[in-house]
Amino acid sequence: MSDTVIQPRPAGHPLAGHRMSGARMIMQVLADEGVRAIFGYSGGAILPTYDAVFLYNEQQGRTGEPQIPLIVPANEQGAGFMAAGYARATGQVGVCLVTSGPGATNTVTPVRDCMADSVPIVVICGQVARAAIGTDAFQEAPVPSIMGAVAKHIFLVTDPEKLEATMRTAFEIARTGRPGPVVIDVPKDVQNWEGVFHGGGMLPIPGYRRRMTELSERALEAREAALFFEMLGESQRPLIYAGGGVINANAADALTEFALAFSIPVVTTLMGIGALDTTHPLSMRMLGMHGAAFANYAVDDCDFLIAVGSRFDDRVAGVPAKFARNARRIAHLDICKPSRHTGGARASRVTTAPGSPNSPSSSAPTR
Repeated sequence: MSDTVIQPRPAGHPLAGHRMSGARMIMQVLADEGVRAIFGYSGGAILPTYDAVFLYNEQQGRTGEPQIPLIVPANEQGAGFMAAGYARATGQVGVCLVTSGPGATNTVTPVRDCMADSVPIVVICGQVARAAIGTDAFQEAPVPSIMGAVAKHIFLVTDPEKLEATMRTAFEIARTGRPGPVVIDVPKDVQNWEGVFHGGGMLPIPGYRRRMTELSERALEAREAALFFEMLGESQRPLIYAGGGVINANAADALTEFALAFSIPVVTTLMGIGALDTTHPLSMRMLGMHGAAFANYAVDDCDFLIAVGSRFDDRVAGVPAKFARNARRIAHLDICKPSRHTGGARASRVTTAPGSPNSPSSSAPTR
């Protein structure tokens, strides 16, 4: 099955069957996805969609329905970071709306920042008309090539019939699995195109959805859980090292319950702050080069390190050979592949320090 074949959804949208421009479709999908604010800076290639924003809000105002405010920053980079801040604060997907060329390239930094910190945003970029792509047209930039290196996913809409499905799929990708930024590059003529609004439908992306299904079904086997608690029972100084994955997975309550049940202190990364109430006696705050000294001493002194939703980055494990050097065992539960600091093992593996017997792999979809 091609990744560009639309999978139909049951009809039922009140506007299904209506004809509208591509720009209006973009705006309607944003409303359908629960967007409550748009952050953006206008320009020629995105003006049709800006017009659609104003027309939507005007219509909502006439009927007394909630509008979607458009917040205009000083530049596109600001729009990207504002969308990211909105996503961090609300847990919803942030939306950034910018023009082609320099408008799109100005969002590279916030997109990369969101990718690093697992923040879900959708960046909608205007693009020159399809016929002008690749001709070095005015304010043209190769957005797919540029953003492909820093975004979770990038769409270039060349078939207007798939615009609506592409928009909905972008939100699915941004918010599922490890959240991240998705960029949609929409040529101006696609925004001006008129077609039938379906009110549903997604791109199939079978590989991605298969991975999400596998992830949701992953769990520790009974023997692996037993091994974990055996190691915990043998430990005298266990320590939990919690990262942003705990927050993204809404697992803070579960982590807190586990820590309290076994009286295990908790250190966190910057993104993991809040995984445990920072005023709780078991909280040892943030570790790493910018963290508290006692948090780093705790890591150095523990004999069993339980890393959850974290990735052993260089701000934490700057010298891998000296990180948690007294830990006999390290358990790592994470959604992503680890950095090279963890020796290339799968992220969901329960590992042991050198000299200890190998232990089987385990898995958990924390992040």
